[in-house]
Amino acid sequence: MLEAEARIATLEASRYLTEVAEAWKHTYPVRYDTLTGEVDLPGAKLVMTADGDSLALRLIGSDEENFDAAKASVAKHVDRVAERDAGIRCIWHQLS
Repeated sequence: MLEAEARIATLEASRYLTEVAEAWKHTYPVRYDTLTGEVDLPGAKLVMTADGDSLALRLIGSDEENFDAAKASVAKHVDRVAERDAGIRCIWHQLS
């Protein structure tokens, strides 16, 4: 099992979560509300949680090649959503 997490410090966590989920809702299975979201990506599952001052991202997968591709894709989407907020980047921390 492969697992990585990222935490984005922002007061806009709910908006980030919603925009990331909506970017994929026509391509992959997506479940979300304003505080939690899940996206079933090829080879990985993205779990998002928004609270008052951050967006927590957890990616879980089993195939290393697809997992790495999912990490890059999620980071690209988050960075695009956050581009107007200076200094915010999605940086993954490998857990396993």
